[in-house]
Parts: sequence; C-alpha cells; structure tokens
Amino acid sequence: MSFRGPSPFESINARSLTPIQVAQTFVPSSHFRELCRRRHSIVLGPRGSGKTTLLKMLQPSALVSWPHEDAEEIARSIDFTGIFVATDISWSQQLNLLGNGTLEPQFSRLLSVASFTTHSLKAVLTAFQQRISASTGATTRLVNIPIPNQKLEGAIVTSIAKAWHVENIAPSFFSLRQALTYRLMQIGEIGSQETIAGASGREDRLASVPYLHLPFLEASAYAIEVFEDALQIPPGKWGYAFDELELAPESIQQELIQAIRSTDDRFLFKLALNPFTTNTSLLQHTLSPAPGQDFDQISLWYAEKRVAQGFCEGLWKELAKQIDAPAWSPRGVLGNSYFESSAEDMEEERRAYAPGSRWAKRFSALAAKDASFREYVTRRAIDLHALHLMDEDQRAAEVRKVAPIVALREFYLRDPGSKDEQADSLRSRKTAVLYTGADSVFALTEGNPRIFIGLVGALLQDAKRRTVPTVSPRVQAERLLATAERFLATLRTIPVENAREDAGMGVVNLLRKIARYFHADAVRGEFQAAPVGSFTIDARTPEVILKALGQALNAGAIIYIPDDEGKVILTSLRGKKFRLSYLLAPLYGFPIRLGRDIALSRILGLQGAPTPIAEPLTFDFPKGDA
Repeated sequence: MSFRGPSPFESINARSLTPIQVAQTFVPSSHFRELCRRRHSIVLGPRGSGKTTLLKMLQPSALVSWPHEDAEEIARSIDFTGIFVATDISWSQQLNLLGNGTLEPQFSRLLSVASFTTHSLKAVLTAFQQRISASTGATTRLVNIPIPNQKLEGAIVTSIAKAWHVENIAPSFFSLRQALTYRLMQIGEIGSQETIAGASGREDRLASVPYLHLPFLEASAYAIEVFEDALQIPPGKWGYAFDELELAPESIQQELIQAIRSTDDRFLFKLALNPFTTNTSLLQHTLSPAPGQDFDQISLWYAEKRVAQGFCEGLWKELAKQIDAPAWSPRGVLGNSYFESSAEDMEEERRAYAPGSRWAKRFSALAAKDASFREYVTRRAIDLHALHLMDEDQRAAEVRKVAPIVALREFYLRDPGSKDEQADSLRSRKTAVLYTGADSVFALTEGNPRIFIGLVGALLQDAKRRTVPTVSPRVQAERLLATAERFLATLRTIPVENAREDAGMGVVNLLRKIARYFHADAVRGEFQAAPVGSFTIDARTPEVILKALGQALNAGAIIYIPDDEGKVILTSLRGKKFRLSYLLAPLYGFPIRLGRDIALSRILGLQGAPTPIAEPLTFDFPKGDA
C-alpha cells in the first residue's frame, strides 16, 4: 500500500508494485491473518479492496522485507511458500483471443489452459528464486534453505526443463523463466496459425505439441519435488495465490475451484474474486468444495462501519508516519463527527445531554419544527429538558439510538414558514459538512485501502501545510465531495447490457433513486428511530436492474449484507440484502448506518409494488449528476 498523493483512485495499485514495495507500507488486518492460515481461501472484494496486496504479501520476498511491528510474529506463523499468479487484464484478453473465436471450443480451451499453465509455472520459478534469495539474508521469519551452487541449480533446472518440455536453455532458473516467456509467445502464434490453416488435420497438429498438454498442478508438483529433494529439505506446503480470477476464462475458474479438492495435499489455494460472478456453475457441482469445510471465505467489505474502525486507524498511523507525523491522532486533525458529542462532552456521558449541550439543543430544535418528532418524544415520555437525568439504559435506548437521525433531520428541516422551506431536502453542497470528522470520514472510506489512502492521504497533506495540524470541516467537505464525485464518475463508465440511462436502468441512476429514497425516508417522512437504510432485491426486480446492481456490487457501490455466512460468493442477487456505499452519502444526504431494509421494487416503484415514498424536492446535484 503506497501513498502517492491526493488522487483517490491512482494513489494505490498493488498490481504494478514489487512484493518488496508492497511490504514497505502494508498494514495487516484481520483478513490477512485469516489468509495466512494453513487453509484454502477464497478472497472476495470489490475493486480497490486490497485483494492483490493481500496475495502479494504471501510471497517470501514481501515477508522478509516487511517493516511492520507485527511482521515477525505473522511471518513466522506462515508455514507455506506463496506462489503469486497475476491474472491481469492483458492476460485475460490474451486467453480469450486465442483462436480469435474461429477455433472449435475444445481447441480454443486447450490453448487457453496451456497459456494459463505457462503463467503458473513461471510463478513457481519466481517462488523458488525468492526462497533462495530470502535465505541469503539475515532473517528468522522464514525457514532457511540451502543455497544451491551453480552445479546444483543446473541439475534442478535440467530435470524440470525436461518434464516441462523446454529445450536448449542454459541451466539456470533465469533461463528457464525466459523460455516460458517465449513459450507464451509461441502459444499465441499457434492460435493465429490455426485460424488460417483450417480444421483439416488440426487435431493431429495440436496433439503433436507436447507442452500444450501439461497439467498445471502435476507439472508444478513435480518441479517442487525436484527442488526440495535436490536441496534435501523436508516436503513443505506451497500456497498458489491467483489474483483477479474473475478475469480468467470460466473454464480456468472452474479448474482452480475444483483444484481445492485436489488429492495433492502439498498445495494450498488462495483465490481472489469479485463478490458477484456470472459464472453460475461456480461451486454448484455436487463435487465442488464447500465453504467452511473445504475452504475459508474472506470478504473484504464491512456490513457495519464499526468493524472497519481498527483497520482504518492502522492505515492512518502508517500514512501519518510517512509524512513524519506519527503522533497525530485522527480526531486531533479531523475533529469529531457531526453525529457525535464534542471532545469535552465525551468525557462524561451525562454532560453530553445536559441543558445547553449540543445534543440537548438539537433535540429541542427538532421538536420545535417537526410535529412527528414531538409526537415521538411524547409517546416515549421523553423529557427533552432532562435527557441527562435519564437512567443509563433508558438513555441508550431512547436517546443515543436516535441521536444521529435527530442530527440529520434537524440539519435539513427548515423552521416553519422560512423562505427556504421548499428547499428542505438538501442544502446543496453544504451536505458534505455533515460527514466530516474522523469517525465519519473513516466510515465513508468503507475500509477500502485505495479510497482511504487517496482521501485521508490528501487530508493529512492539507494538515501538514498548516501551522496547527488540523483540517477544517469546509476543507474536509471539499475533499469528500471530490472523492465521491470521482467515484461516481467511475460508476458512469460501467457498461450495462440493454440498459438505458434515460430509462433509469443505468448504474448511477439506480443508485441515485435508492439514495433519494433513503434520504426522504429519514428526513421527510414520519420520524422513526430506524429509517430505511438497506434494501432486499425481491422477485419483482427485472433482469436488467439485476445486471446493473451486480456491476455496482463489484465496483463497491453497494455492499452485501450476508444472511448466511456460508455463502458469500454470489451468482444471483435475488433475495439478498444490500446497502449503499457510504461514500455516496455526501452527494445524497442519507444516514451512514445500516437501518432497516425494504424491498427494492418499492423503492423503484416497480409495477405491482406498493407506492414509494414521495421523492425529495429538486436539489442541486454535483456537476454532471442532474
């Protein structure tokens, strides 16, 4: 995780970093500790959630160069060697283009799998070289292995090359890796030639190329056995870490999932996927591995914001250290959230609700202009002048529970008869001020490393330029809006099949409708302690909307709230519960809390659904979102 400045989506991209570069600023999370277990794992998360970083950190060169205070303890607990395989976009395009769609499916698949196998074997060699390199340094984090001399390295390479059908190379790991790179080019040439040669004799021609038929797992296992035997080290575990598996052809996805149940127990599989896949056969076969039994599911998102707090604090500490400000605290720089008490009031619970306190004023102000809130406090027998005298349990249930909704509603609702009464839905761009302060800023990042580093990194740079290292709510609001608008811009680029933005079927229009509903339910409807904050995709939802929301889920724009921890990989969204990313809140003014759920068809006013709540009055959207 590297900090490069204020850009929220270009400040971190582990794909382009070496393992050593990734390790320099890596902050371990509970997810990483899960991944380090001697178990098969499937890591699920939207773009920017840190899947690539986590997998790269399993490599020997990352573990031995990691400077974090917990590095020694975590690295020594890992008893397998990580083999990282990057499935980037260029590779996926190469696999999909082999044969250019003109070859019969079985031959096109043969070439794709051969290319996949070659990439995987190159990664095995990289793991060998990293283990050797790690053993040359003074480290106790990995079990040291004997360093092969030139003659022993030559013997290892010669044996492996023969099994992998590689000829005429110098006896070194370096030369063998180069030969595999050349092989990838050869496979592409074969695919191109076969599109011209015609079907006659194709089966015999492809059958005569031995390396096209190498099984990746067996070829990997043989190389590892040769490596271990030659160095006279006990057989160990090897962790195959495949990144961005959703980019690989479905047949390869299926092959790797099935490999989890492989009989060769020297391998562990660590697979990274988007949370939603259109590969409906994934994990559906009777012989497919079962979550919780055959592998662990590690989801890189947080249904509730408090769960991400510890990870965000760790990232803050690392970013502050990079600008030589390790003593800066989040609240010291960003202040308190609009939805929490002041620092002084937080020292004593009763003081936060005493007459004249910020919360006492907000409760009274809302009661003065909101009849439904007056009815609520009357029904609950809440004395607004004696909030501080309530029993602790009663205050927690009746006051603290609704305080964030009171703050939100009081912020928007105007005094009766005011000139701005018709503009009570949103205060234009001032809305973002609501979401300033350390707790709210952390919540808006969703614990997503890419977003956090871009947004919080920029705020820390703002603080560094000041004599007193604080960032005003106004400056925070500007940064929040810029980040949210940038996020929205990326969502507009998502293609949705058969969707028309002007018909409300595009990703951004759908999110806007849902966000407006959440805002209206919390602010314009009858006061309620738990307004709508999540939605369930019910049977009335048409397929075109399902496709758009699937894309939104993989982009991190909506967050899955699992009802069954045993099933996190989604091939269908129907019947599932979601909320909006809190990063959209500064644009649309909805509560950053889970809230109760409602059927999506009702929010969208789909045919046959109950009439939705009235939409908010027209307000100023950010540029380009009208």
